[in-house]
Amino acid sequence: MNRIRTTMTAGAALAGALAIALSGASPAAAADSFQQGAKVSGPSSGAGCVGSIDKAKVCFDPSGDKIYVYDGDADSASAVSDWENYKHWNDSGIYRSGQCVNSEGAGTWVVCNKDFYEEGLVFMVARTYDRSAGKWTGSYGYQSFYTS
Repeated sequence: MNRIRTTMTAGAALAGALAIALSGASPAAAADSFQQGAKVSGPSSGAGCVGSIDKAKVCFDPSGDKIYVYDGDADSASAVSDWENYKHWNDSGIYRSGQCVNSEGAGTWVVCNKDFYEEGLVFMVARTYDRSAGKWTGSYGYQSFYTS
């Protein structure tokens, strides 16, 4: 069941994007966890992706609940996948949330292995965070994906 959800209601998409984008919290303040990903060569072939290959790109593989994060820029910022997990695709309440962080440097991929609620939804935003400056430096797209 490798379905990628490409649409959401306008209200839910806007509310989720605004909640993450307007959050002043650092990645360490994540509700579920701030997780540094493990370095890998890239996402699996079944992963759906969003973001910018020049800045930050995030991918989700529902067959293993794996989040992949690519850092495409040689700057002081880390690429981050902000994620929210919903028990069902039409739920309005967040079940879990957190961040998968790539601080391995430009041109690298990392993976965070999660265990999401089955037949739910994961909403992800590709962002960059400059830890030394203590601020978010960019947002490069958001997407929702079915879990399996």
